[in-house]
Amino acid sequence: MNRSGRNLSTVGIVLLVLALILVSCGSAPAKTTIKVAGISPVEYRSTQSLYRIAEKLKEQTGGRIEMKVFPMNQLGDYTQVFEEIRRGTIEMGLIFLPSQFDVTLELGSMPFLAENYAQIREALSPGAFVCDTLDAALDKLGVKQLRIFGEGFIGLGSTKMPEKPIDPKADKGLLVRVAPVAVYKYMAEDMGFRTTTIPYADTYSAIQTGVCDGWIGGSSQINYQVFGDVIKYYVAYNSLFDQTTMMINKKFWEGLSDGDRKIIQDAVDVEADLSFELCEQEDGDYLSKMKERDIEVITFSDAEKAEMARYIRVQTWPKLKERLGDELVDRLMEAYQ
Repeated sequence: MNRSGRNLSTVGIVLLVLALILVSCGSAPAKTTIKVAGISPVEYRSTQSLYRIAEKLKEQTGGRIEMKVFPMNQLGDYTQVFEEIRRGTIEMGLIFLPSQFDVTLELGSMPFLAENYAQIREALSPGAFVCDTLDAALDKLGVKQLRIFGEGFIGLGSTKMPEKPIDPKADKGLLVRVAPVAVYKYMAEDMGFRTTTIPYADTYSAIQTGVCDGWIGGSSQINYQVFGDVIKYYVAYNSLFDQTTMMINKKFWEGLSDGDRKIIQDAVDVEADLSFELCEQEDGDYLSKMKERDIEVITFSDAEKAEMARYIRVQTWPKLKERLGDELVDRLMEAYQ
């Protein structure tokens, strides 16, 4: 082969290599996997929401982005998961908000943020004081709040009927277990209960053996499914609201394209809205099931709940200034005037 032939051959090889490089650069982007931590068993509503979000994301990105769901605390409890999301070692989670880094994150646990499902959905949706305050606090911690999910209102499950259950000033004559959190203790005592902080794992046996008369800390579903064999009364105070937050590492979120962020946000919004509808439906279903199980259910009129809410907001909220700070509680009280 003469020199010109060899030169043409060399040029051909170079062109082939360049073509392969261009083809490689123009190929589909590498697949992205998002680890998502959940706290509930597979069959629970919140876990099923995660699976539906994952399916939408996979479908709308052609499999380019995949959410790998780890339910039932497989990646650790919610306090551990939150730390990992901050670091970015876990990208996303639907978990309770821990407050070890900022007590502001306890704001959503304030008693009587609402008296019904329509009000609580509004209070915990974007644009409302509580939701936006939590969003700003999480942003400072390197976490993006996508949406708050509704899990259900909390009532009293007990073995005895409380005295004058609707009168928040009356001594209820009961010793009840509450979580070792100031908001639970102050609220229950201001409603006329004596309190104890028995560990949750021991609460069933404590009620069964008479160590305490009941507990404030679970929805109608939890009271029916877990405590239905030992309680005889359920008082639907709806004083506190269980919620979880769908969150994602802020740097990871900002690294996604606008289009991918919209796909994720839209899917999360659908499931968050649905969560409030379903927990309201479930609440009604389990109140009916408790009645069928001969558990006496005590409910209140809208006017009675509003009066109780006003009392707790005046009586209990100021006590939480020591925990949350004067400015935050004062701003919350102004928002509810």
